[in-house]
Amino acid sequence: MKNYVGMLGILFFMATGCNKWEEKKNELKTEMIEKAIETASGQEIDALDISHVEENAAVVDIQIGDENIQNQFTNGFGSITASKETIAITIAGSENGQDNILMAFTGKDLTTLRPISGKMVVGENDGFTFSKTFIKDNSMEIQMSFEAEGEITQLQKDKVVIKVKGKIGAAMDVEKPENWKDYEGTITLHHPVFQALGSSKDDFIY
Repeated sequence: MKNYVGMLGILFFMATGCNKWEEKKNELKTEMIEKAIETASGQEIDALDISHVEENAAVVDIQIGDENIQNQFTNGFGSITASKETIAITIAGSENGQDNILMAFTGKDLTTLRPISGKMVVGENDGFTFSKTFIKDNSMEIQMSFEAEGEITQLQKDKVVIKVKGKIGAAMDVEKPENWKDYEGTITLHHPVFQALGSSKDDFIY
């Protein structure tokens, strides 16, 4: 659970960046971003490609309980940060990015795993975490997976397909499985912002 909370913190940092993407993307400077990431991570990064940022789109076809959340991500925006040990994926929904999906795949060397997949069983991370957040007025409501399975069935620079399923609930309900909801579905990212740390993007493509 400690690893899960730590990863959630990293993903929240990424999500808050996505929330303001619309106002920042026109002034985005590739060289400055690369330098900042290198400084923070201590790893050399592959070149940041934002040439298709206007084509960035996320299709979130996920059923949570009796609700499909696709409409919450009509204008979804996807981003991926990949290293050998972690692939962090965020999807910001709506123009204000209030709804966010945060995922992470972890392993010793994800460049050797095909397909990239993982799971979580009763809060114990075995390679995959999934959560959904709603941000409003500088506060965040979190729905987190207590059981989860995820698989990246396709990972290309212009299209990424991820299948997910599990059980999700409010953080306060960690010991109340009767309040958890089943979820299952597919996320498709078109032209996501894709950044690789310490490796080439091509090392992850399949």
